[in-house]
Amino acid sequence: MEADTTTMTEQASATSYQVDYREARVGDEIHFVPAYALRRPAAVRVLRGEHFEPLTHALVAKLMEMRPGPMVHAGTFFGDMLPSFSRACPARLYAFEPVLENYVLAKKCIEANRLTNVLLTNAGLSDSIEVAFMDTGDGDKHRGGASRLAEWGQPAMVTTIDSFAIEGLSVLQLDVEGHELAALKGAVKTIEASKPVILVEDNKRACDEFLQGLGYRRSGRLPGIFVWATPADKKTILPLVREMRQQGEAA
Repeated sequence: MEADTTTMTEQASATSYQVDYREARVGDEIHFVPAYALRRPAAVRVLRGEHFEPLTHALVAKLMEMRPGPMVHAGTFFGDMLPSFSRACPARLYAFEPVLENYVLAKKCIEANRLTNVLLTNAGLSDSIEVAFMDTGDGDKHRGGASRLAEWGQPAMVTTIDSFAIEGLSVLQLDVEGHELAALKGAVKTIEASKPVILVEDNKRACDEFLQGLGYRRSGRLPGIFVWATPADKKTILPLVREMRQQGEAA
């Protein structure tokens, strides 16, 4: 009688994790747009061969020329802003995305575009390091980039910006679906040490008092973001933001 040499691994049925996507290009950039979020604004624009929130891309490029250094980009989604931000950033680009399927496609974007300065972390940003949950939607209705922290949903990790001990942070950009204030509270040491320009979505204006308490002043607004800077930086950044907004409205 022959001995059974089949291993436990061989006995187990093979499984896989799959994320359906459509490949798209914006100029020379390669993107992988999630099939579960084809109607989201960012997905629609990228599928047309355009950047979503183009003025944000332009502002980041200008800010990096003015004060080169590392950048934090949170709420990465499928990575639609990664190639542009990576090119503009002369140092490390710290990117954060808590939803696993979004993270997978953002990682694929990094590899396809050979973005060697991007450190992508599968986590959200908050004021503590712990396990959290992401509400990604019900059934076939995936929230895509609008997924948010909730009391239930996909398990995810949240971390703090301060835990990364980033020196000389130049730009801090947060589009984290209403969790901007907690993310800023987890970055107090970094903000106080580096005085970065801060770009936040913050639709409910929950961050105003906190940022003012750190000595920041609102320095303009572009579609999708409020711009905050120290009084010294505001002198140059506010006119820049106003000019960009006027050009965008005229286009």
